[in-house]
Amino acid sequence: MLFANTTGEPVSDASARACRGELLCAILSDFRHAFPDLLFELDEGSATVNAQAFMRRSHRVVRIYGGLAYHAAMNADGLVFALLHEVGHHLSRGGRLAANAELGCECAADRWILAKGAARLREQTGRTFSIARAVSRIEQLTEPVARGRTPRKRGSGVCWADHWPTRKHILVRPEAAPAIPRCYLSQLLRLNQIAQREKTNGCATSRRQRSRC
Repeated sequence: MLFANTTGEPVSDASARACRGELLCAILSDFRHAFPDLLFELDEGSATVNAQAFMRRSHRVVRIYGGLAYHAAMNADGLVFALLHEVGHHLSRGGRLAANAELGCECAADRWILAKGAARLREQTGRTFSIARAVSRIEQLTEPVARGRTPRKRGSGVCWADHWPTRKHILVRPEAAPAIPRCYLSQLLRLNQIAQREKTNGCATSRRQRSRC
């Protein structure tokens, strides 16, 4: 969900936490019914403010971490959106993550929510949510981080999901979403990973060469 560096602010009292736990159980039950081919996990012990889609051997997994699941700024709309976004990584078509071609990129996941995900959840479970309210809640989490970021140079090949004002606009007006063939964000991360490995391997080679002298 790109909540990097967001600070966790959990619900404060025991009663509110119990209510949030019941809400999470109900939401996760609906998701397991609507998307039976996926595994859904709640990591209550983690303070990480995020949710994640990943592969565990042949299983497609969606995990929501405690820092997001119990965040005071979140409500049912925000939680449903966050989970649908992660499901979208698994089930969307279009741009792929550079680090894992099994998963859709950020903008493909958002597009899937609007085109298919919300409708399927409603048809299978009767659960609905408000995109506008979800966006409002998520903005409360991303705004402190966004204020400290320097915007990247934008262009037709830059993933719009990297820029919250653009992403917010597209979520409430999906017809404005451009098609991105490959995820810019993950491609950048992948290139950085490759560069780091090459640097590490180069250092190791230099040490071996010195040891032979």
